[in-house]
Amino acid sequence: MKKLAQIAIAIFFTFLSASAQDSPYQKAMKKEIAKLIESDSLSALQQSANAFGRIAELNPNEWQPAYYQSLAYTFQGLDKSLSIDKKDEVLAKADKLAQKADALSKNNAEIVALQGFVLMAKLNADAASRGQSLSGPVLQTFGKARAMDPKNPRALALTAQMEYGMARFFGSGTEKACGYAKESLAIFASQDEQALKAALSPTWGKALAEKMAKTCQ
Repeated sequence: MKKLAQIAIAIFFTFLSASAQDSPYQKAMKKEIAKLIESDSLSALQQSANAFGRIAELNPNEWQPAYYQSLAYTFQGLDKSLSIDKKDEVLAKADKLAQKADALSKNNAEIVALQGFVLMAKLNADAASRGQSLSGPVLQTFGKARAMDPKNPRALALTAQMEYGMARFFGSGTEKACGYAKESLAIFASQDEQALKAALSPTWGKALAEKMAKTCQ
């Protein structure tokens, strides 16, 4: 019993030590990333975008603030309450920020997947008139992200959503889309989410993969 207590105390102090080692940048990013993932309103998403913008100003060589700021604007661009013009406005900001992140971190599958997500949001803003011109670029961008990292669950989940929508539109089978969804969900299940969060790595997209996999049942 005494030995177990000693082990528990050691683990506790190891956790405290690891937490204390976080830099101000890491602490601020972890706090704002958690807020972004929980945001459920346009105002909250804008607050999140503003917060990441401030962090980026203080840390101009880090790609993650621009990435998450872009993600916050992309989520805004998917809000059905916004007009097409307003969606285009926030998605233009998302696009510019994704390009900024890409300039800071080349050949990053996470950023490429995000760029595809921004494109997909632009398509969704006016699918009737943009579907033909943007469907190809969206799938090509997701394909590029998957080629860079075949195990990127966000690239797979977003591909699944895009492929599923196209299959339904053209009245074709959804097997390909569902395959991507199930692969994405399996990868999410195998990941150490806490380790990814500690490294400020993206963890979002699991809910999308779950929704797609459920749709495929």
